[in-house]
Amino acid sequence: MEYSKDLMKLSCSLLELLSEGLGLNRCHLKDMDNVEGIGILGHYYPACSQPELEIGTTKHSDNDFITMLLQDPIEGLQVLHQNQWVNVPPTPAG
Repeated sequence: MEYSKDLMKLSCSLLELLSEGLGLNRCHLKDMDNVEGIGILGHYYPACSQPELEIGTTKHSDNDFITMLLQDPIEGLQVLHQNQWVNVPPTPAG
C-alpha cells in the first residue's frame, strides 16, 4: 500500500511538471482525471546463453496517457516508426 501511495505522489508530480512544461496551468493534466488509475506492467528478460533464440514480447501498443520505461544497458527495445521497427539505444544512467 505504501508503494502505491508513493507511486501516486510521483504521478501527480510528473503531471504537474508536464503541465508546466507545456505552458499550461500546473493542475491542467491532473484536472483532466489523468491520475485516476495507475497500472504497472513489468517485463523481465534474464540473460540468455543463446541470444539468437530470444523472442522478447509480442508487438503491442502502450495506449496509456504516459509510459515510463526503465531500460537496462542491453539493447532490444524497438518502436514502430513509419511502418519500420527501429532500435532504441539505451541511455546510460548519469
